[in-house]
Amino acid sequence: MVLSWALDVGLVADAREERRLASARLDVLAGGALPRGEVGDVALTARWAAFVCWVDDQIDRRGLGSVPGQLEAFTAQLRQVFTAEPGRSAASLTHVAVLRGLWKQTAAGMSAGWRSRFTGDYTDFLDACGQEAALRRSGVRLPLADYVELRRRTITLLPMLDVLERTGHAALVEDPRVDTRLEDLRWAVADVAGWANDLASVADDEVAGQDNLVGVLARQDGCSTAEARQRAAAMIEDRRAGFRATAAALRAESRLPQDRLEELRRYVDLVERFMSATLHWLAITGRFTARAGAPAAHGPPVPRS
Repeated sequence: MVLSWALDVGLVADAREERRLASARLDVLAGGALPRGEVGDVALTARWAAFVCWVDDQIDRRGLGSVPGQLEAFTAQLRQVFTAEPGRSAASLTHVAVLRGLWKQTAAGMSAGWRSRFTGDYTDFLDACGQEAALRRSGVRLPLADYVELRRRTITLLPMLDVLERTGHAALVEDPRVDTRLEDLRWAVADVAGWANDLASVADDEVAGQDNLVGVLARQDGCSTAEARQRAAAMIEDRRAGFRATAAALRAESRLPQDRLEELRRYVDLVERFMSATLHWLAITGRFTARAGAPAAHGPPVPRS
């Protein structure tokens, strides 16, 4: 389903890209996040995931950003989608047209607050990609704390969580009594997904000259790659434990009106399903293999949920 869409809109241009997208198995990710979702909602989620993966490939695998100003021009074109009218020069570009179509379909019927949050989350992702590319060009390697902060912004998880509010029919509850814990819940998904992604893509990132949690830990602690992988896996498990504790605290919340409590629990359920679906997908996808569609050689990056 997602492959035929990608061919129709021009995200896939040749047989190699077709194999790569097919090997990504984004149907597994979208279906796992929305196990009882309507066909259209699952399809829209998978299309967003395909676009996210395509943008990631342009930046990390095709060297977009290796020349100063190159990535900034690319992201400026994407930013125009969220203005009143895309710039004339960008309006006919494939990636701009695809994002515009996804945005139009997803934002239909959503609140002004949701639109503002998605726009903020997606443009922050673009900002973070620019920062990452600049660091890569200059050869600067971040210490662990700074890497973690940047990585949670480059993984595109918050925009995907925003999309899931629409496709999973579970709105983020905004209330001062739960805002801080919900923010931590969302950041935890971004951290776990980013770090698990790093475990799966160590080889790809080395080839691309892209910093990676495993490399950061090996550099900081003066240990082997194998030891760094173990430490990264331990970080993931610790963050998942914190995520579970936060989710439990939110479910036990009793100070909101009953209807808001039900909304809160629906949202927490949605986020938990997405966490599990993401980890399962990372364990089985062929996206991080040397040959698209080949069995994963690295094994599951973390225990499946």
